Amino acid sequence: MQADASVVIEVLADLATYPLWNDLVSSAEPMEAFDGDPGPAWRTTLRAQVGPFARSKQLRFVRDELTDSSVRFVRREIDGREHAQWLMEADVAASDAGSTVTLGLSYDGGLWVPALGGVLSSAIERATDRLPAYLEQR
Repeated sequence: MQADASVVIEVLADLATYPLWNDLVSSAEPMEAFDGDPGPAWRTTLRAQVGPFARSKQLRFVRDELTDSSVRFVRREIDGREHAQWLMEADVAASDAGSTVTLGLSYDGGLWVPALGGVLSSAIERATDRLPAYLEQR
C-alpha cells in the first residue's frame, strides 16, 4: 500500500478503527484501563460467519505492545475467571513503495469450531485488502 508506515501503525494501534476496515471486528469501544493494563483497553466483538451460521465473541482487548513497526492486542478480562487466550497482532514493513501489513489472530481455546480457522484467515485477507482504502479516505 502507498501509505507511510507511521500512518499505518497509527491506525493499527487504535482498535476502534478496526470495524471500519476489518469485518471480523464488528465493534471496538474504548473502555477504562485497569491497574496492571499495559495500554488502552477496548470492549471488542469479533464476528465470523460460515454460510447461514454466525459466531460472535465479546472480549476485552488491551494493547500490550506498540513499536514503530508492530502492535499487539491481548485478551485481558477483569472478571477474575480463567479465559482462553486471544492475540491479535499487526506488523508493518516500510519500503520505497509504501508499506506492507501482516495481520494475525490466534486463539488457544476450543469453543470456536476448527472450520472457523479458514473463515478467520479469509477475514484477515479481506481486512488487509480493505485497509488501504480506509487509509486513503482518512
